[in-house]
Amino acid sequence: MKRLENQVAIVAGGSGGIGSEIVNQLLSEGSKVVSVDITEPKKNISNNNLLFKKFDSTDINSWKKIVKITLKNFKKINFLINCFGTNFRKEFDDQSLDEWQKIIDVNLTGVFLGIKSVVPFMKKEKIGSIINFGSIVTLRGGVNGPAYQASKTGLIGLTRSTALAYASDNIRCNMICPGHVDTDFIRENNLHSPNDWSTSIKNPLNYEKRKKGIPLNDFQEAQDIANLAIFLCSNESKMITGTIIPVDGGSTI
Repeated sequence: MKRLENQVAIVAGGSGGIGSEIVNQLLSEGSKVVSVDITEPKKNISNNNLLFKKFDSTDINSWKKIVKITLKNFKKINFLINCFGTNFRKEFDDQSLDEWQKIIDVNLTGVFLGIKSVVPFMKKEKIGSIINFGSIVTLRGGVNGPAYQASKTGLIGLTRSTALAYASDNIRCNMICPGHVDTDFIRENNLHSPNDWSTSIKNPLNYEKRKKGIPLNDFQEAQDIANLAIFLCSNESKMITGTIIPVDGGSTI
């Protein structure tokens, strides 16, 4: 029997590099998946156990709609994986109030809204696993993007608060903090990524600079992050909650 047979997951941010890999691994482990994102996935997967819906993480009604769709199609919710985020790569003096608010709304408030939306239905099942996503800046300082760092660091408190609030309902909440994962987020300058040629790992000089900052001397792959997410969904992690787990090749040691 597969580890997540007949379980149901909502993956918020399922079109991204990490999110899409998590979706694939959930499906391979027997889970039914509702993948949601502000953009369409790059690859369309034909699978009766997978639904994709566009949504806005900052809109409570959008979350409620996704929950309703999930329950209509798959009858329950076991896992919520919040692997979405946005950023504007600017130093402190250059970050505008509008940019600050946008980042906080997406990265922190959006996660709060997601948790609020699914928990009542996890309570009915008397089991659940919620996984939030931080970053290496969650665990160390950085001058580029004060709002991004504040939002991702704020998720530590939200994760721990959620873990304690719902422990008696057998709902766990943990946080994964990826390091430099080789996805479009650190390669491209697009909706999901704040990088340009000066920071993208497509630039050979920047590639080597970032790599030298990783003690294990290599970038992480999306699969490395997804492996941990699957573990945190599975019964193998049934006594793990409120933890902040880096997957960064030692970058935050």
